[in-house]
Amino acid sequence: MINATANQNQLSWYRGWIQGKTRILLAWVFAFLLGFTAREFPTWPGVALCFFGAAIRFWASGYLRKDSRPAVGGPYAWVRNPLYLGTYLMALGVAWAIQNWILLVVISVVFAAIYHFIILDEETKLRKIFGEPYLTYSAQVPRFFPRVGFPWIPSQKILQAINPDLEHHQFSYELAKKNKAHEAFLSFFGLIGFVIMMAYFWKQV
Repeated sequence: MINATANQNQLSWYRGWIQGKTRILLAWVFAFLLGFTAREFPTWPGVALCFFGAAIRFWASGYLRKDSRPAVGGPYAWVRNPLYLGTYLMALGVAWAIQNWILLVVISVVFAAIYHFIILDEETKLRKIFGEPYLTYSAQVPRFFPRVGFPWIPSQKILQAINPDLEHHQFSYELAKKNKAHEAFLSFFGLIGFVIMMAYFWKQV
């Protein structure tokens, strides 16, 4: 009983630690590792994956509303956390682009260790906010990776039962602008530009 309580306290401390500024710190660590290991110019497959991740983030931003109904349109019909998936693919893509396979594996491990609990905590809040519709949504749509087998997404009838507001099923440029969707592509150009610059630097020294 004592060990269980101690483990729970440690887990609570860890969940608190990974919130907010911790992720910013890790982003800076990631940037340092990129700069230190980017000895070759980025390859196109990695650049494409990074761009794909940015596109997912941009796409998802046009559906994300903070109101009384869960987002189910666009990428939210495929996965419940498309913004985090896009971030993950961007990080994988830039590691692949510089062919740093060790960093690629480290990214996957660290991302899972951090975002697993962040997503669980957010889901607890969303269940309280949305209630039964979110429970139905969770049962129909995978948490992070898209479903492999057919059907890949729930039927439109099911999605409308979760969120009957048809406007929420359509991409909104105004909403994307409000959610600063453009920052996804700015991050993409910043990451790729940074590794190109660092690769050029290392080739000169």
